[in-house]
Amino acid sequence: MPSVKKKTPTSPQSVKRTRLKEGPSVTPEEFVALKKPKGDLVLQIGSERVSLTSLDRVYWPDQGLTKFDLLSYYLNISSHIMPFLKDRPAILQRYPRGVNAPMFFQQDLESAPAFIKTVRLTNQEGRELNYAVYTTVGSLLHFVNLGTIEQHPWHSMLKHLDKPDYLMLDLDPKAAPWKNVLDVALICKQVFDELGLPTFPKTSGSSGIHVYLPLKPKYDFGRIAAVATALASEVAQRAPKIATVQRSLAKRQKQQVYVDAMQNARGKTIAAVFSARAKPGASVSMPLTWKQVEKGVKISDFTIKNAPKLLSKIGDAWSTFFDSRQELKLS
Repeated sequence: MPSVKKKTPTSPQSVKRTRLKEGPSVTPEEFVALKKPKGDLVLQIGSERVSLTSLDRVYWPDQGLTKFDLLSYYLNISSHIMPFLKDRPAILQRYPRGVNAPMFFQQDLESAPAFIKTVRLTNQEGRELNYAVYTTVGSLLHFVNLGTIEQHPWHSMLKHLDKPDYLMLDLDPKAAPWKNVLDVALICKQVFDELGLPTFPKTSGSSGIHVYLPLKPKYDFGRIAAVATALASEVAQRAPKIATVQRSLAKRQKQQVYVDAMQNARGKTIAAVFSARAKPGASVSMPLTWKQVEKGVKISDFTIKNAPKLLSKIGDAWSTFFDSRQELKLS
């Protein structure tokens, strides 16, 4: 993703404001209880009316899962995902025809309902763009209705846009065995533990594991990215046979997991915890306990169909995430 810098907030005239389509209105409870809905309707959620369209459009053909299934998933886990989205700019990764059709990234929001907030930013090429901002469950569902299967928020909030409130390491296996990913994740935990820093793992929902460290927003992206790079290097040095910070695939050994710290740069995004993924099986980026990692958790264990029930059964492993924010002592 291109890096961007903050400009003055957008004026209401910068984004064309669309009118709500007419249609039957339902509550969230009525919506998730619908049986094989088709066509369009309006969801009344709080003070917002969200137009939801083409509910029977198939997004995951192999599983027969539709846009309605995806919207229902996000409604069911909204209280868990919104703390990681609220007041953050979004990169909209849109799959309007489902996971097997072409997708595109949208950074510039040209039109939106009146309740959708935007922020005006300037990218590296000097273009001024209106970025969508997550604010409410209604805003999330509006973006999902556009085909935004995955949720990619910034690592910082509007009130401290230049200062991230977490850093993360992306453990990317490529051709490496899954067991190596789990082992490298546990080495990450060891490194962070020795520094007295709490870590929160999650499945990427794609092929790897993400390890997060919650932060107080004190330092800018450059300094936090440097810390993440140093941590990644330490992990790789401790287990050179299975871990590396070598970006080049050609220069990596097949059994090595790439410990990627590059996603901590300003303007970069990664799929949020609880985000659905546009991958086979409708997998989810699921929060984990370290005990689950030790026992050999798998990506395929968590999908949009079973994740809400699992949350109710075993609880939210990241429920204390923002209570665990650290103030790093950097010189």
